[in-house]
Amino acid sequence: MDFLRPQLLYGLFALAIPIIIHLFNFRKTKRVYFSSTRFLKQVKDATSSKLKLKHYLILLSRLLFLFFLIMAFAQPIVPGEGNTSIASKVAMYLDNSFSMSNEVDDGRSAFNSAINRANELIKVYPKGTTFKLLTNDFDPFSITYKSSTEVEDQLTKIQMTGISRSADEILNRLANENDTDSLDVFWMSDFQKSTFGESGQKVADQLKLNLIPELFTANANVFVDSLYIENPFLIGNEKLKLNVLISNRGDADVSGLGVKVFMDKRQVSTALVDIPALGKKEISFDVGYDLKKLNRGRVSIEEYPVTFDNDLYFVINQLDKIAVLEVRNENSSKYIKEVYANTNLFDFKSYDISNLNYNELDKSDFIIMNELDLTSALVSALMKKINNDGHVLLIPNSKPDLSNLGLLGANVSFSEAEVKYKIASPDFNDPFYENVFEEKNPRFQMPEAQPVLFLGNDKTAYLNFQNGSSYLRQIKKGLTILAAPLSNEYSTFANHALFVPVMYKLAALSERDPNRLYYYTDDNYINVQIDSIRVDNVLKLSNNDVELIPSQRILNNSVQLQLPSNELKSGFYNLTFKGDTITTLAFNVPQTESNLDQFEPEELTGLYQGNVQVISSTDETNFRNQLESKYQGQPLWKLAIVLALVFLLSEVLLIRFFP
Repeated sequence: MDFLRPQLLYGLFALAIPIIIHLFNFRKTKRVYFSSTRFLKQVKDATSSKLKLKHYLILLSRLLFLFFLIMAFAQPIVPGEGNTSIASKVAMYLDNSFSMSNEVDDGRSAFNSAINRANELIKVYPKGTTFKLLTNDFDPFSITYKSSTEVEDQLTKIQMTGISRSADEILNRLANENDTDSLDVFWMSDFQKSTFGESGQKVADQLKLNLIPELFTANANVFVDSLYIENPFLIGNEKLKLNVLISNRGDADVSGLGVKVFMDKRQVSTALVDIPALGKKEISFDVGYDLKKLNRGRVSIEEYPVTFDNDLYFVINQLDKIAVLEVRNENSSKYIKEVYANTNLFDFKSYDISNLNYNELDKSDFIIMNELDLTSALVSALMKKINNDGHVLLIPNSKPDLSNLGLLGANVSFSEAEVKYKIASPDFNDPFYENVFEEKNPRFQMPEAQPVLFLGNDKTAYLNFQNGSSYLRQIKKGLTILAAPLSNEYSTFANHALFVPVMYKLAALSERDPNRLYYYTDDNYINVQIDSIRVDNVLKLSNNDVELIPSQRILNNSVQLQLPSNELKSGFYNLTFKGDTITTLAFNVPQTESNLDQFEPEELTGLYQGNVQVISSTDETNFRNQLESKYQGQPLWKLAIVLALVFLLSEVLLIRFFP
């Protein structure tokens, strides 16, 4: 048996008071006159034994009344099956991640149910108990133990967040390794499998871990999974094609789900989609002609009760023209200028090697060395450009210099071919050829070429000869080489329909803007392309509600931002410098929260080693009763009150009716 207020047991010393009164009868002697003294002995013998018995019974009743009254105030309990003592400190973790917005049995959200459980839990403990309340925010309030009143007030302020925490993070935050006192830990969560992390962790001996699962009525959830742009190069009034992937995590098919696309708060497209159970469905949208340089987009669906992942925010930055630089001589082929004549897409410049300003190399995105003899100075400049994330296409002349090619990192050799070889059909599954061909026909007529360089036998090359050797190959990041000159003497490739789309794709690999369509709020670092950035420039992320200054590091022509993930929410943030907006970034909640699969209650006990219990009840009253009986034990103070009243009544009856 334990006591919630053991200090009141000192009141048992008060039992000495009625004993002392009994031993020292302070009543004054009452004089009685008798007409004859011969009856005194008879009276004394007749009453002495009855008086002693009455006094002893009254004394016993008083002692038992005081005893049980003191017991009632000390609040005795019979410990439950999971406890042998009552801890003075209680730690609670309340999962406030977005997945807790799903419904439990009574139609409420799991989040609201967990808050009610926390309030019931506080009521079980005596007023002197201190509590530590932890949420996914890991805010300063959770560092120290607070009174029950402070914790109840804090429970009214908790809001849902997009921050997810693994089980190890939570337990390590709750438990203090230097604290050897007994600690009751209550874990109120949906116990998502996707965010829980590794299981089997040993619980410290001083911890009594109680897992309180919030069981969903259904784990079904439909959400916007991802999106990508199919045609990043927009020519003239061409529409942008947006491909959206919708995921269904439920066991039932979804029919007629409405999907809407918004650009700058204006709905530009809509569609209905059917998604199989536990499947995904991709749908394409043509987004309007009148796109601006900076466009804020949102894909939206309507699905309940989980709504946090119904929207996916994205930003489309219309890129500046790709700067293409051709370096040639009088013997170079003339095809390159014709390929990049589209001024809507390319800023094309062509220089004779004798008039080349090396500063133009730094300003260019895609550099084409067209059938040149490379000098050591030019090799050094090209190496610098490649190392700074530039892209160089090397078209050899009839007698290339292998030593200078080797300095560029191209381990190639001379080809012994004396005739033209047939180029094999491209691999249509290669991402390089994505969206290049309307019809994928492996039998269409391919060009021929007589290689002057042997580039190896690389199956992943952009183009190969039919004998397996490579014709167009990326030797390393930023350096691509053709095996033959483009002149008609050596190749028919420049006159083939494949030539222009391949050259366009090579230019696309030089895309300067690495900014993604969207980021996630738990991304630790992101790289943002910014021109003319200096080390002392302070960039800020801001929206209508908050302004943040992330840590930053300059990397060539981009800046690496360390994101304060605990403070980011879904939506758009402007990246600003001195009040001017440089670009806009879109952030979304990580998809781990969208997978609502849970651990079953019978699985939870195996997740940890040590003193672990599972308390599950869908009703708050039953939950509290279960908690009191299983964890806190059976209270006996009511029984003590009843017994105290019984013995008080006994004393009254003895005094009044006992002769």
